[in-house]
Amino acid sequence: MNGSDEWQKQDEQAHDLQNDQPIVNDVEKNAEIDGGVALDVKKAREDHDKRRKYILGIATSGLFIALMIISAFISIPIGPIKITLQFLVTNICCLLLGKKWGAISVLLYLLLGLFGLPIFSDGGGFAYALKPSFGFLIGMLVGGFFAAWFREKVGKNNFRTYLVASLIDLLILDIIGVAYGAGIMYGYMHLSTAVWDFLMMMLIPFIPIDIAKCVICSLMCPRLSKYSKL
Repeated sequence: MNGSDEWQKQDEQAHDLQNDQPIVNDVEKNAEIDGGVALDVKKAREDHDKRRKYILGIATSGLFIALMIISAFISIPIGPIKITLQFLVTNICCLLLGKKWGAISVLLYLLLGLFGLPIFSDGGGFAYALKPSFGFLIGMLVGGFFAAWFREKVGKNNFRTYLVASLIDLLILDIIGVAYGAGIMYGYMHLSTAVWDFLMMMLIPFIPIDIAKCVICSLMCPRLSKYSKL
């Protein structure tokens, strides 16, 4: 009797497993469907975020290009170089928008000026590249990119981080600007200006003013960064 009871129990368990199998299959299918829906929703959200960032990038880039144009005409001439607000604007642009959209904004500004729009402090066109001061415009692009890279690498949103990033921007700007200006003045124009006089025209008087711009930028960016979604 014990043997028959055991066989009967095994038959009942096997029968229960067979009855439960469709339910298990349905649960697995529903889980697969739910998982697929979740993946589709996640992908749709990612695509939406990408489109949103792209549109926002274009809009903010256009805004900063307009500010760069305006800042170029707020100037005080000192020799062959003019004191403008361009460095302040391009620095804020790159630090807030990041190395990608910040560099794109400055690059588009330079290209618009080189292709003839009078948006530089002394006009525009390809001939502008032969001016000693054009190197500083190139320096704003390169320096802004590396300043934004440093800020993103550190990942902190405070005065000290923005100040160090701004000083990196200024250092690269001055190196490229002075080197380019020396190439134009000594190599292209064949001038015989003394090195000290050259530095007085191109660099030294502007250092305190540019450092002050770095401080202003470092005070503004932590407050403005909460409005930047890039």
